Amino acid sequence: MAGHGYIPYWLRVVFVAGVLIPSAAQAQTGYYLTPSLSIAEVYDDNLFYTQSPRTHDLFTRISPGLKAGYQSAPLTVEGSYAFDSEVYSQHSELTTPLVRQRGLIELKATPTQVLTLLLPVSYYQSRTPTELNLTTGLAVARVRAERYTTNPGFTYRLDPLTTAKGDYTYSKDLLAAGITAGAITIDTHIVNLALDRRLSPRDTVGPGYLGRRYEFSGFPALTSHAFTLGWSHELTALTTFMLRGGPRLTEGTVDRLPEASASIRHKLQSGELSLAYASVLTTVFGLTNSVKSQSITATATTELLSTLRLSVVPAFYRISSDIIKATVYAMNLETSYQLTKTLALGAAYQFSLQQGTPSGQREVEILHNVFLIRLIVIYPVRVD
Repeated sequence: MAGHGYIPYWLRVVFVAGVLIPSAAQAQTGYYLTPSLSIAEVYDDNLFYTQSPRTHDLFTRISPGLKAGYQSAPLTVEGSYAFDSEVYSQHSELTTPLVRQRGLIELKATPTQVLTLLLPVSYYQSRTPTELNLTTGLAVARVRAERYTTNPGFTYRLDPLTTAKGDYTYSKDLLAAGITAGAITIDTHIVNLALDRRLSPRDTVGPGYLGRRYEFSGFPALTSHAFTLGWSHELTALTTFMLRGGPRLTEGTVDRLPEASASIRHKLQSGELSLAYASVLTTVFGLTNSVKSQSITATATTELLSTLRLSVVPAFYRISSDIIKATVYAMNLETSYQLTKTLALGAAYQFSLQQGTPSGQREVEILHNVFLIRLIVIYPVRVD
């Protein structure tokens, strides 16, 4: 799906309120409510994602959020909403009460022990759409962007050794006029099917199918089909290796790069290490055609103390299409310290360097650094 990938700490902490401070209320059957509020000071050294000169500023971000739901064994319903308001020190024209909005409604049903159904519907609006280019990391100028997404899926256990899984993703991306002569709309349809068969206590294999259709406003649509084979192997009780890949046909032609993903994960006593590679066909906010993206992402998370968490995520992206070739280097450092049961202090640093050659233009280089320190209040409540 266009949009899958790593979400920086300062974008997701309120949206998934309760992650930093686990709620005992949510672990039980019944209704729960989790209001949250965070206040952050942010320094951004490239507000407009330009090559040179770069424009910097220090600003305050205020992020209220609310999460509510009902949890039981056969049915879970959850909804959340959060928004960001930003007040800039020097560039007052950027001060916006709703610079970012995030909403989610998710239903999960288990009508039988062998069948699980999932239906999430989400909305994301931002004036910094770069953060929505999760599978490419490509920078986009500051302009209003919206994404509507629904992703119904199922998991069905045919027998103790065989599981069928599938989901359908529909998303609509809207980018306001400003980057090109007019607004850009992208409709994405993705069908993902897989059949997994456990061959041994440590090995699982199975075929898969991935169908995509991208529809661009005012431009030809594009359809691709990928036929894959997957293998999962437990190297040890704490280490798992996964591999899936196969040929991809785009508009009837076999792509030079196949559809592929590989990852290795190792669980620590209080954290996790992982390394992942992916080769996908995806879309980019600001472009009216698809791109081929290869990425390598590493993740290291750990609890240095019971109240101190640290995460390091370096990433590398290589993107190519008929109109652009680019390389992106990125790094996210995040830490959070639990001051009290409901109060946490967070800090983060985000680095990105984009080097690329748009069609018919000279090579550009965009450097971007963001520093953030944040105070988060999350107060879970049981509702009887």
